[in-house]
Amino acid sequence: MKKTITLAALLAVGLWTPAQAQDDADDLALYFSRDELVQTATRSLKPMSQVAENVTIITAEEIQRMNAHSVAEILNRVPGVFMQFNGRGFNQSTSIHIQDADFEHALVLLDGIRWNDIFSGMAEIHGIPVEVIDRIEIIKGPASSTWGSSLGGVVNIITKNPGKNMVPSGTLSASYGEYNSQEYNATINGKAGPVGYFLSAGSQSSDGFLHNRFYDRETVYGKLSVDLPHATTLTLSSGYSEPGLRSFDSIEYAWREDKHERHFWNTVNLDSIINENLTFNINVFRYDQKFVNKWADLSSEIYFSEGVIDSVNQGFSSRMTFNAGSNVMVFGGEFERAYSEDEDDAKDYDESWALYFHDTYTVGSVNITPGIRYDHLSLSDNFISPSLGITWQVTDSTLLRALVSKGFRKPYMYTVNYSVPGIEPEEVTSYQLGVETSAFPYCLLKSTFFTHKAKEEWTYDESSGWRFYNAGKTKRYGYELVVETIPVHHFSVNASFTYVYTDYYDFEENDDSYSGKINLIYDNPELLTVDLFGRYMWWNEDRAAADNPPDYGTMIWDLSVTKSLQLSEKTSADIYCTAHNLFDGRDYWIDVYDNAHRWVEGGVRFHF
Repeated sequence: MKKTITLAALLAVGLWTPAQAQDDADDLALYFSRDELVQTATRSLKPMSQVAENVTIITAEEIQRMNAHSVAEILNRVPGVFMQFNGRGFNQSTSIHIQDADFEHALVLLDGIRWNDIFSGMAEIHGIPVEVIDRIEIIKGPASSTWGSSLGGVVNIITKNPGKNMVPSGTLSASYGEYNSQEYNATINGKAGPVGYFLSAGSQSSDGFLHNRFYDRETVYGKLSVDLPHATTLTLSSGYSEPGLRSFDSIEYAWREDKHERHFWNTVNLDSIINENLTFNINVFRYDQKFVNKWADLSSEIYFSEGVIDSVNQGFSSRMTFNAGSNVMVFGGEFERAYSEDEDDAKDYDESWALYFHDTYTVGSVNITPGIRYDHLSLSDNFISPSLGITWQVTDSTLLRALVSKGFRKPYMYTVNYSVPGIEPEEVTSYQLGVETSAFPYCLLKSTFFTHKAKEEWTYDESSGWRFYNAGKTKRYGYELVVETIPVHHFSVNASFTYVYTDYYDFEENDDSYSGKINLIYDNPELLTVDLFGRYMWWNEDRAAADNPPDYGTMIWDLSVTKSLQLSEKTSADIYCTAHNLFDGRDYWIDVYDNAHRWVEGGVRFHF
């Protein structure tokens, strides 16, 4: 597999020769611009050329080209992100492993709110509606000096902004596929006087491809912005999502699991430009979660157990950004208070506050980015997370990145309830070195080498009465390679390979994981847009056990073809067809979660 990906990368470089049109060469800066702004690294916008972290950005335009139904489908394409699908069906449960870190180590943010389960810390992302997403910024590696508990990395989902025009615009879309899989969405945005608005509503449903794993979800979302005096903007957002699904159905185990969730979130955000050098932001939020799990016996179809977790997380954050030209400083703080209640009316509380500071100091072609954060935690000892990054623009076409940082994962209410007394946060010290260059004709090469040394990791066994305790240490190290080309005659290629080796220091058996991804794109607005994506995933020998199929680790391909039609001066339509798992491959990590076979769908989007 390594040879295959390497060959694909070499071919991608070799295909784009100087004989191609000069117009394509002129577009190089557009496609590989290092001036693209990122906010996740320091919670304040800064150019990619000043970001020492390993960051990938996915835009709304890219998401539309994928014709994706879920955030999991989108993240599945990101280099260095290993998505573990539980069935790989229509928006089924998934877990996020960033550079093969545990799925609990990934922090997911939506509208600045921590989306992870308040009780356990797990991130279930199938309740997030794709149609409201403007962009996703992914940090690979610990980002605790900015975000606190985020040992493995951060997935920051940024929603679309309210409109700026008096004449409304929007989208109507519908899709239908095999097994009665369907989705309907409507969005509209515009501005009425000083008030801008973005509104969205959607519905998804599927009968399920295997084992009756159905899925359905209703969502509504709205965002309003108000222009206030003195260069101040007030933004209000609110969303509601209610997914239901059958996540497990096994004849072998003779039982099934049905899930029902409710997500309701609200934010109030105030941005103010105090003067040309100083900006101020404050954000207040509330996030209500409800998870209901029901287990039924297959023979009687009678539910024999039910678990209910009802949680609320609320708080505020604030920051000031001072721009002195060659020196940009960010000072911030936040407070959160969460409580969770189960079906027995037992309540748990978690309260935390934090202060952080980030600086970006520019000296010629070098940017130095120190950062530090202090987290006061109610369920364990407090934690200090420092980081130091450096970027060096060696030439106009080559950028070097280096980062050393410390991160942690805090104990959540579930962990504390089922742990020995005095459990401490898991810790990691991370070292990363990266280089990206567009010195080769018509392509960008990006490589990152990383080492994550973790300690105080949680485990449980019979000696602790099957309760969590701080145990051994691990070291994950590896590399991530990416090749991207600019469009030449409407064709472009994006290929990546990520390898991770985990050393458990004799605590467990060592293992390795790797993933190869390739995206072939033909994007001709006057003809067709064709998107072919393939992913190969090898977890390790243990996960590829004897109960998995002989062809475990197959390359899974998805093909989407879109035709755009200009209906009038201000209206257009996209008609598309997608074949999922094009070659009917088998790729799953355990036999009870075998993946869906090939299935086909079609859809249409109207833009006005």
